[in-house]
Amino acid sequence: MVILSLAVSSEIVPTQAVSWYYVTVKTVGLYPNVGARVYAGGYLMGTIHEGETLTFNTTYGPAISIDSHVPNGYPYYGYPFYTYPGPLWGPYGNNGVAFFCRFNSQSAIANTTVALTFRYDPLFFLYVKSERGSPEGTGWYLAGSWAHVAVATPIEEGSSTRYRFDRWTGAQLRDSATSSVNLVYMDSPKALEALWVTQYRLTVNSPHGQVSGGGWYDKDQTATFSVSSPVAGGEGIRYTFNSWTGDYTGSSTTGTVTMNAPRTVTATWKTRFLLTIDPKDGQVDKSTQWLDSGTSVSVTALSPSKMVEKKSRLVFLEWQGATTSTSNTVTIAMDGPKTLTATWRQQYCLTIETKHGTPSGEGWYDDGSTAEFSIPSETLMEPPFGSLGGKYIFSGWTGDSIATTPKAAILMDRPRTVVASWTSDYSMVTAFFVILVAIIATVVILVVFTTRKERLRGSREEPQTRTGEASPSSGAHRRLTAQVQNTKPLKLKSGRPGSK
Repeated sequence: MVILSLAVSSEIVPTQAVSWYYVTVKTVGLYPNVGARVYAGGYLMGTIHEGETLTFNTTYGPAISIDSHVPNGYPYYGYPFYTYPGPLWGPYGNNGVAFFCRFNSQSAIANTTVALTFRYDPLFFLYVKSERGSPEGTGWYLAGSWAHVAVATPIEEGSSTRYRFDRWTGAQLRDSATSSVNLVYMDSPKALEALWVTQYRLTVNSPHGQVSGGGWYDKDQTATFSVSSPVAGGEGIRYTFNSWTGDYTGSSTTGTVTMNAPRTVTATWKTRFLLTIDPKDGQVDKSTQWLDSGTSVSVTALSPSKMVEKKSRLVFLEWQGATTSTSNTVTIAMDGPKTLTATWRQQYCLTIETKHGTPSGEGWYDDGSTAEFSIPSETLMEPPFGSLGGKYIFSGWTGDSIATTPKAAILMDRPRTVVASWTSDYSMVTAFFVILVAIIATVVILVVFTTRKERLRGSREEPQTRTGEASPSSGAHRRLTAQVQNTKPLKLKSGRPGSK
């Protein structure tokens, strides 16, 4: 240094008009093997290392300066193509450590000896490594400062693959390591690396319903997806989920798939139509229901329906709506929404009650119709009186009819009951017994008359008996007398036969 100073001094020939500067320079903060160049008035005066001093006399002043950044060439080496320092990083030089003199220029006083001290602060190199995402933050930072780092995320590669920032590794961070924008504390050279996760897109397609689960998933993650079903498609139309196709097959509205590649699933649907069945107070074997398009269904009206024994019932009349038919069973092809209405006839029962005879006209009649009913005007009694001519004579109707003729009619606007009334006719039985009594009486009278006549004849012939003719024995006389005495007239009971 002394030799350099003498050489410089020998080259400069001061004149009385020139000012001289006598300067001693030293540094603080540099590593021992790091040198800094000193300038006077922009002219190089020499290089100084930590712990050394540089003394020179010069007319180039009064500005005395030193390298603001050391080692030599900082901060441009490698810029803008910084390479990862790796194991070549050492404690000094361009291995990740540099120095910065915040105030690198001072003024010297002419013709006066001055001692100038320049202070350096250490700088540490931060290398931000990332395979993607345009990393920010690589460069030099003052020791103890926070360096701003960032990567753009996510990075899409095509339409179905992308990369998601996962975390930082390699340095102390102010915020969570999973934050893509962060600050690094620069207390030494740092190599910060961004780690990424590959993601694949799950595409869930469906012409109907609300799908869920589509989107981005980490590689090898299990994705769950679903679709809502059924979905209204207009009056009498709806769509029902059928199955999944594509990278998943299944018939459940919810499915899962392993995302080890981009995946696409598509929901398929069945169109269904509403068959509206209106029984109209009657009974049919099917109710309103949704049916797949293209299917057929048979519907049967149950007739008679709503039966109340001997009271009322409904009788099937015809189908209306999607088809017109009087047949109880019809078949409907579901090529669209359909409505099927059953129509019925209300019927009421006419009940005929009678103790005698065989009525006609009892049964079911349409509401509002007129029912004709009848019964024979007379009928024979049960044996034995019926065999003798006893009979019952119709006398009129009671209940819902007050007709007096055996044949009548009634309006069937509700259930009806008519009761046949009868009277008993014993005239032929009485006549029979009168004749029978008369016959018996006549026979008795003839017997009595004959008996008496014989007795009178016997009385006249008694004298002859006394003269020699034999007379009837006393025993024979007593038998005849007893026979006549035991013969009594038949008494007829008063009143009608059968009464006590």
